[in-house]
Amino acid sequence: AGKHTDPVWEVCWQEEDLAKNLNFFSVSSDGRITLWTLAKTELEYSDLMHLKLAAKPSDSDVDDESALVGLAAGCCFDFSRLSEHLFLVGTEEGHIHKCSKAYNSQYLETYEGHYMAVYTVRWNLFNPKVFISCSADWTVKLWDHTRNLPLISFDLNNQVGDVAWAPWSSTTFAACTADGKLHIYDLNENKSEPVCEQKVVRKAKLTKVAFNLQGEQAPVVLVGDDHACVSSLKLSPNLRWTALSKQEQAARKAKEEAEAAAKTVKSRSSFAKKQVTDDVAEISTLDARAMESEKLEQIIQMQIRSVLD
Repeated sequence: AGKHTDPVWEVCWQEEDLAKNLNFFSVSSDGRITLWTLAKTELEYSDLMHLKLAAKPSDSDVDDESALVGLAAGCCFDFSRLSEHLFLVGTEEGHIHKCSKAYNSQYLETYEGHYMAVYTVRWNLFNPKVFISCSADWTVKLWDHTRNLPLISFDLNNQVGDVAWAPWSSTTFAACTADGKLHIYDLNENKSEPVCEQKVVRKAKLTKVAFNLQGEQAPVVLVGDDHACVSSLKLSPNLRWTALSKQEQAARKAKEEAEAAAKTVKSRSSFAKKQVTDDVAEISTLDARAMESEKLEQIIQMQIRSVLD
């Protein structure tokens, strides 16, 4: 019961509910975003939102009641890790909608910039205002969710199958294209050209890209293609040396030094030793994340000023 009637393009786990049941969301071409709950004896569902088809902005003579008709085909979504109630939905018509779990009858905002299907939307992992999208229209676009037009557009000269933020840097992302190439950008280094462009496969289309979330410990990026292959690439050091990675290295060193010092104090309990070293690591990581967020914020503000000028 409740199954989608068209292809499901993405699913996403959510936190357990008050009854400790597992939950996940799905988005489909049938225009539904559905919440599924794994209860004791059955899989329950409820529709979080029906993706109403937005009328074109040029249709100024259309009244409010008839401005939204039909259902839009959902292609992708992403839930904010920094603002839990917010999520983004990309559609086949090229629109991106910002939605809230609390309001299932309307969009908070609609972003226009793509003119073909949006394959991926991803919130930035450090800055809660910023997200990125990719589309069949050959472009990757960077957005501030308080503005409904893109701040930066990157033309990759081919259909873009997927885009992903690097877990260690607020300004680094990777995109894969149908001509078999992986593109890596660092906005802190260059806001118009990739810092790395690698031909991964010759006769296949790249469809998915994913960074290893361990980042500095295992700097690997995976790409999948339409010939059922997954390729693994190791990133060179210059593509991953950021404020966060530097701070993580310093935190590890400080933790080792704190542990060594704690061993010399025999009266200190093992719990106290662990607490000191964990506190050092946590403070360092928080500082680094703030630095990464601020780094991207400066780039965004500069871009907004250039757009306004």
